[in-house]
Amino acid sequence: MVKKTKKNGKIKNNEGGIQKLKQWYHETIKGKITVSVLALVMISLSMLGIISCGLNSHSTNSTLERNMKATARVCAERVEWEITSYKNLAEDLGMMARLADKETSAEDKKTLVDERVELNGMESGDILDTKGKSIFTEESFGDAAFFREAAKGNVYVSEPVIGQDQSVKVMIAAPLWKDGMFGTEVVGVVYLVPEENFLNDIMVATNVSKNGSAYMVDNQGTVIAHKNIELVISKDNSIEAAKTDSSLKVLAKLEQKMIAGEAGFGTYRYHGVKKIMAYAPVENSNNWSIAITAPISDFNMETVVGIIITILIVIASIVISVIMVRRLADNIGNPIRLCAERLTALAKGDLHTEVPEISSKDEILILANATQDIVSGMERIIGDVDYILGEMSQNNFNVHSRARESYVGDFESILEAVRKIKVSLSSTLTHIKEAADQVGLGASQLAESGQALAEGATDQAASVQELLATANNIADQVERNTENAVSTSQEAMEIGRQADTSSAYITKMTHAMEKISESSMQISNIIQTIEEIADQTNLLSLNASIEAARAGEAGRGFAVVAGEIGHLANQCTESVENTRKLIEAALKEVESGNQIAEEMAGALQKVIDGMDGIVKSIEKVAENSNEQNGSMQQINETIEIISEVVQTNSAAAEQSSATSEELSAQATELNDLIDKFQLSDEVY
Repeated sequence: MVKKTKKNGKIKNNEGGIQKLKQWYHETIKGKITVSVLALVMISLSMLGIISCGLNSHSTNSTLERNMKATARVCAERVEWEITSYKNLAEDLGMMARLADKETSAEDKKTLVDERVELNGMESGDILDTKGKSIFTEESFGDAAFFREAAKGNVYVSEPVIGQDQSVKVMIAAPLWKDGMFGTEVVGVVYLVPEENFLNDIMVATNVSKNGSAYMVDNQGTVIAHKNIELVISKDNSIEAAKTDSSLKVLAKLEQKMIAGEAGFGTYRYHGVKKIMAYAPVENSNNWSIAITAPISDFNMETVVGIIITILIVIASIVISVIMVRRLADNIGNPIRLCAERLTALAKGDLHTEVPEISSKDEILILANATQDIVSGMERIIGDVDYILGEMSQNNFNVHSRARESYVGDFESILEAVRKIKVSLSSTLTHIKEAADQVGLGASQLAESGQALAEGATDQAASVQELLATANNIADQVERNTENAVSTSQEAMEIGRQADTSSAYITKMTHAMEKISESSMQISNIIQTIEEIADQTNLLSLNASIEAARAGEAGRGFAVVAGEIGHLANQCTESVENTRKLIEAALKEVESGNQIAEEMAGALQKVIDGMDGIVKSIEKVAENSNEQNGSMQQINETIEIISEVVQTNSAAAEQSSATSEELSAQATELNDLIDKFQLSDEVY
């Protein structure tokens, strides 16, 4: 329980500290400056450090990629050069006439071959007859791929062969041409064997880092050269191994690109170690490819050191920035806080506390001087306003400011407002005094007017009774007009319904005319078809006449029939033309009927629209008559009210006479009160 209590206490203390820090940031300019500037500096330095580390890492990786690609190309070119040299040597031997001459003994041929082998630092050489049998050792190589290719006239480099002594050999074979003439008959094969493991030696000599290596694969992905000879002897193949070992899939994909003849760069993991690889094809070979590999850790040390140095610089810069920002925040925040506290005291009514002294010579000094001016100016202005209002509270309105020069800027409106209040009150009291005099004078006149008003009210009552009788007669006439308007409106509505029915019939007739027009158009199309048939018949008749003429006497009867058919076709054409003219005339008449029907429908629609307007006007007359009837009733009621008011006015006139005498007495008392004030002569 004690441990939990201590833990809870630490949590509460931490929460309290965080809350105080938030309050310090939100409520003080010092906190805002400190946090904002530090945040800006820390973010900027952090971004700079991250970007610097990223660029450093990217630059290292780019340089490493370029160098390894170049190394892979150089290594591939060296292997290509070696193979090309051996191929040229073998081809040169194949064009030696003495080696192809049957008269030359085997011993002499062997001597020539051995001299070339020793001169070029090769392991051995041999000559095979056309069946693949060695003329030196009588060993048969008839089934060997290098013999078959060379027998076809090609210079061939065999795949590496693992010997019984675990040595790796490569055969360089070339055709042996008859009489040493290239392109003649192949009379045998000469082959050379370079020094064993010469490919491995090239791989061992190629190194890019402490733990780096190089290896070469054939067109199946099998390792044929590596500084670790065991991989060559065991015919290691990552592509095949990846089928059962998923950790080799990335390496297998890279080697698939290698055997495809591509050059490139990539990364992979081998036995848990992350490595980088650059690969390039070996030209003029059996699709061999070389790879340069190295653990990425061999190259990361300088990058890591650079990152650590960058981080240390960023941290040191942040620490220095914290110190400088704290000092800057103190120099700015403390004077502003003191001035703010003095202004807060001023806002609470403190006009006498001294303004803090500021030793700064920048904008903070301007702020302190402005604070001093505000406090002293407010002290003078408020003291002067207190003096003026105090005098006015003692009924003295003939008072003036004693610190007029302190009212500057927007403060001038305060003095102007006080002056306006003083002048306004003085003017108001003066006007009240004048009004009291006028009230006294008007009270006597009011008494005389009240008497005259009472007499006039009696005459008004008689006139109102006559007006009421006349209004009743008008109301009866308005009611009869309303009944006539309603009856007329109903008849107009019935006529409008009949007009709508006629419009519907006209519409149906228009639709019928349109259907007739459509049918006529279809008939016109049929006539056009008949006309085409007549043209075809006439053409057939003409063709028949021609054929009958050719037939001579035998076709004479057929010619008569063809003539009759042509005559009928001409009559059909004339009938079709006449029918066309009749239909076109009928179409024009139908179109004219459609136009007349549309015009009749439009005219009828205008009649209907006019009837609607008449009906609406009559309805409006009826509504107006109803409103007039209601208005006349209101007039009657109003006249009765006026009658009552006239009687009331008569009584009120008598009361106003008594009230006027009382007003005269009150006016005299009001003048006595105003005489107690000392009024200002200033005019507003």
